[in-house]
Amino acid sequence: MKIGIAAYNDCTASMIVGVVDILSFANSQHNSKNGRDLFEIEIVTETGGAANAFSKFPVHAQRSIKTKSQFDLIYVPGFVGDVEEILPRQNKLINWLRRQYQRGAMMTAACNGNFLLAETGILNGKKATTHWSLINAFRNRYKEITLEPEKIIVDNGDTISAAGVTAYFNLALFLVERYGSKELALTSAKVFLVDSGRKIQTPYQMYQVSKNHGDEEVVRVQDWLEANYNESISLERMAQICNLGKKTLVRRFKKVTGETPLTYLQKLRIENAKRLLESKRVSFNEITWRVGYNDISSFHKVFKLETGLTPIEYRSKFSIV
Repeated sequence: MKIGIAAYNDCTASMIVGVVDILSFANSQHNSKNGRDLFEIEIVTETGGAANAFSKFPVHAQRSIKTKSQFDLIYVPGFVGDVEEILPRQNKLINWLRRQYQRGAMMTAACNGNFLLAETGILNGKKATTHWSLINAFRNRYKEITLEPEKIIVDNGDTISAAGVTAYFNLALFLVERYGSKELALTSAKVFLVDSGRKIQTPYQMYQVSKNHGDEEVVRVQDWLEANYNESISLERMAQICNLGKKTLVRRFKKVTGETPLTYLQKLRIENAKRLLESKRVSFNEITWRVGYNDISSFHKVFKLETGLTPIEYRSKFSIV
């Protein structure tokens, strides 16, 4: 299996080295039993010289995109920086990715490396995932792609999309299992201490509140909700805060935040409940009341629906006390 790893300026070096390490370990294990490697791995850059990762760490290459070599699979790591600044600098790499795909290469990416794949057009009409913080940006930019942001791995057959940052571990194990064996993938996961059973990134998401939308009345409601989310709150009360009619408030609120006011309130409460589960040794019953819910059973269901974990599972996974 000939694998090309695309390195470029501002990429995340760990997302390259980590994949190389796991695939190389799988090679050593497979070779000891079968007398041959599973993967032939080469790093490819635009010029064939080193790419400067965002950390200023040089990522050295074996090939340039001018190579006539055909790869069985291309992996695109993510980057650190503004999407609008990074993507226009990578037109040559994007064109090379498109050509490799047209010649039969399987395409894979992790985190915001999926933006580079999406720029080629090869994900149109397919499914993908990306880092949870980039969900809205991805959906707004690539309307012909079905985003499944809760998933760690999305497999379309000829394209494989992995979620945010350390999901490259899961992607590497996915490749080891597909082209090696489940046993080899499990051994690799144990050696590298990777949670190979991780299927969703929902528990890691943090609700991101945007207030740079220019609607002052909506911002007034947002500020008030953040200060009073633990109270009994109705849509009527929110409308009074901004002197708007209820229908007008709902329409304007959803237009600029993507949520209705009541859904926004629910997510604020869940986010605060998560912080309490992480940092306080108090019961979920008390947390329920602290964030403004009276029905413990109802909030338990809402919490699991939003995070993918029960409150006990969430505390076990993320508690810092």
